[in-house]
Amino acid sequence: MTDAGHLSFGELAEYWTSDLSPDEAGRIEAHVFDCESCAHLLAESETVRTGIGALAQAGGFQAFVTESLLNQLAHDGVRVRSYTLDPGDRVPCTAWADDEVIVARLRADFTGVTSVDAEMRFETGEQWGRVTDVPVPEGASELLFALPADAVRAAPEAPMHLTLSAAPGTSGLGVIAEYVFDHRGARERTAH
Repeated sequence: MTDAGHLSFGELAEYWTSDLSPDEAGRIEAHVFDCESCAHLLAESETVRTGIGALAQAGGFQAFVTESLLNQLAHDGVRVRSYTLDPGDRVPCTAWADDEVIVARLRADFTGVTSVDAEMRFETGEQWGRVTDVPVPEGASELLFALPADAVRAAPEAPMHLTLSAAPGTSGLGVIAEYVFDHRGARERTAH
């Protein structure tokens, strides 16, 4: 709860996207029934949740996301392909014709880091994407970076380097981890 006695937007969003315990869900529901402001905010959080699902299916976003959001997208029928990488890993990757979202599970030591910047570049040095000031939850050991599969399918078949750096103002400035995606383009499934 916030200092004003209201639920935070994060608590309300988790109500829609997480597998909350019955006690936690009951606590949120009881508060929402008694608080018009939080009831309105809960409706807004549902609009955001469904909007993110629609954007994912339309290929209109690039962002760091939570595990609970990925679970909700999968529940809503969005086809998600995941790649898990440790620092320094190089992985072959592709996007199949029926994929809607590509997720990179980026593992690293985020001790003391409160936010990161992420940058993707081709080996030529050309920037392919950049996200700045991404919050890092305390105790996190991986971040989930989601990309629209249409954008990945359209990218040139070439290695892409993703670098995570501590955001300015975070202790321990510098590169946290680097990963390489050997992009193999779009793939079609064939019937046998």
